[in-house]
Amino acid sequence: MSTEIPVYLLHQGEEKCLAVVSGSTPTDAVIGLASPSNNKEQQWFDSEGQWRWSADPSYCLAPVAGTPQVGLAESSSSSTLWTKDDEDRMVIGSKALTLPRGKDKSRLIMRPIHNGINQKWWTDIELKSTLMDVKTASYPLVSDDVTTYKHEIARGFVNRMASLTEPLPFPRDVARFPGSVNPETPRIDKTLTLDLSALGQAGTLRMTTPRDWQATDLYAAAGDVFQIVLPDTLSPQRAAQITVRVGAHCDKLRPGVGTVKKKGFRRMPIVSETFGISPGINSLRSQYGGNLIFCYQKGELFTVEATVSNVVKAPFFKRGETSVDEWEVSKHLDAPHAILEGDRVVIVSRNKKNARIPFPEELLSRYEEVIDHLNFLAGFSDDDPPPRGKYWLVNDLQISHGSAHAGFPAMFTQAIRNLAVIDTPYHWGVWHELGHNYQQAQYWSRTFGSESTVNLFSLYIQEKLFKRDRLKNSNNYLNTAKAVDQGLTFNDGNCWQKLVFLMEIKHAFPEQGWEMFRRLNRTTRALPEEEAQHLSSDRELQIDYVYKNLSRTVDQDLILTFQRWGLSVSQEAQEEIQSLGLVKAPADLSVRE
Repeated sequence: MSTEIPVYLLHQGEEKCLAVVSGSTPTDAVIGLASPSNNKEQQWFDSEGQWRWSADPSYCLAPVAGTPQVGLAESSSSSTLWTKDDEDRMVIGSKALTLPRGKDKSRLIMRPIHNGINQKWWTDIELKSTLMDVKTASYPLVSDDVTTYKHEIARGFVNRMASLTEPLPFPRDVARFPGSVNPETPRIDKTLTLDLSALGQAGTLRMTTPRDWQATDLYAAAGDVFQIVLPDTLSPQRAAQITVRVGAHCDKLRPGVGTVKKKGFRRMPIVSETFGISPGINSLRSQYGGNLIFCYQKGELFTVEATVSNVVKAPFFKRGETSVDEWEVSKHLDAPHAILEGDRVVIVSRNKKNARIPFPEELLSRYEEVIDHLNFLAGFSDDDPPPRGKYWLVNDLQISHGSAHAGFPAMFTQAIRNLAVIDTPYHWGVWHELGHNYQQAQYWSRTFGSESTVNLFSLYIQEKLFKRDRLKNSNNYLNTAKAVDQGLTFNDGNCWQKLVFLMEIKHAFPEQGWEMFRRLNRTTRALPEEEAQHLSSDRELQIDYVYKNLSRTVDQDLILTFQRWGLSVSQEAQEEIQSLGLVKAPADLSVRE
């Protein structure tokens, strides 16, 4: 395919397109992904397999010699020819244009060909052609309806690239989800202070930390063009630190994956959008609508005023600021979703659910109590402060995996766990998902069971709130002890049995108790970066590490109980603990009551 009109290359796994995200020459260009807009930096000409950059056709897309990265090359001298194969990959020889799978997705790279979605691309021309005479999707959809899924993604891309002076080419039926706003609801203007005076974390916390999101009491209705005005005097560099998010519902649904595999599509695959903004007037349009959220990237520290126009007021409660009378008015506003904000947590839930809450003060107080307990067991203190920022917990009609999952934001299926109900903060599922965010996964938690070590947090909170122990109530201690007697090893245990291993040590040394895990978390957090990376590279190192750490905390050598559970500790680690002159703890530390 060769084109004389500019083409967008759209990544199938993200709602973003191939772009020169910084620089403009072969020496400084960075090739990455950007949200679609009418921008030449995102457009390309296919000249018989040479993809020339619309902003400067004298340059073309090409691999960077000696690196896995892609960049720009001189079109007149480049021999690079791309093939878009039948599987939608952009291929040169045995390698394909790839979005990295790790956290760093800032630059596209070349990798050996495989069938993953991170190597698959559409062009906007292909997507538009698929929409000819296609009916609007009606939900729910079956799990394997790949054709309709592709049509829905295509509509999203085409809508994003459409002129704001014209109606949306494909208006979205948002009544099912995320929800519609009555056309008669008054649109308002409001000036906000965007607070970028503190960004990021104080150090490497080696856990999932909150991002810098600022909640508002505003909602952008689906299809409305709204404006955000930043001062003309704000530098482009500072403006680039600000992203506008419409909707907190970040999960993307894909055919045959996660909850879709079992339940089909209960809502559109994507229901939220993000937009970059610049100094001056920014006109934006969300095809889905959603709560207006400002998201910040690290950089300079500052505050700035922004004026938002043509949006609606949304139900909003801020602990310590919103009065009873204000909430009684706010909770009846028309916007589909409400935001409840505390000191360390933000809740997003369906608006109609909030009418049941007389006043959210106690609800948020309970969430904060849970986070306090998480921070304690993680070993944080005044000298080693917990994560800065607020965790977001979001109700969605359908999430990508399970009935709830951790991360930022943490997502919960609204039909199973309504976050706005007063008892929800005291539920195991909330402790469990937030606990995942506190795990030191690659340093030791994963080796001792991701679904086991996370429940150290759940058990601790359950003990503090209700003086109960789920393992004891379900007879896990006794049953696991008998299984180990009969030869069960740690590696063969299920998640509850692996948790018993750790809790047996905790119960055997009540004077140290939970402190052994607090110290383990603190010690891991304090590791020098090189040492931490070395630890994360080897499972056996992590077994040694936990053995030595716990032995020092309880002031006894735990080698016999590690061996009883079939956990292999190196001779070097054993000798290090033996050199301390510690008495050996009994092999059997089981709880059999």
